[in-house]
Amino acid sequence: MTGSPSPIGHNGGPALDNDDDGSPTPRYCKYCRHWSSPCDWEIRAYEAFQLGVSKRRVKRPSGSCDRVLMQHGKPLAFAATVDTFGCLNFSAKPPVPITRGRGFVIVYEGDRIVWQGHEEDLPEEHR
Repeated sequence: MTGSPSPIGHNGGPALDNDDDGSPTPRYCKYCRHWSSPCDWEIRAYEAFQLGVSKRRVKRPSGSCDRVLMQHGKPLAFAATVDTFGCLNFSAKPPVPITRGRGFVIVYEGDRIVWQGHEEDLPEEHR
């Protein structure tokens, strides 16, 4: 081993606090912006087969990607890939925006309901 020795109590491994790529999600196709998922019918049929609800054999649904990179220096290719496949050209999807303000509100005066509806439709006199 070259370099300075590790301090006492340290085994010389990588730092535990550093995340190598910064993304909390695995580098699977289903989290990549280039991947097109299979149709919902194929997914539902496969899930029913996996649960034993359907006896008809169904292949695992595969989506498609036109930017698959298997080796650095090779050209990008089109391929049918399953959701847990990963390639070297992974690019994470942007996070889904959180929608707020769609809560259902009931306004009471005493024991009587005065108004009920979605939060953004709440009249000013009840705010």
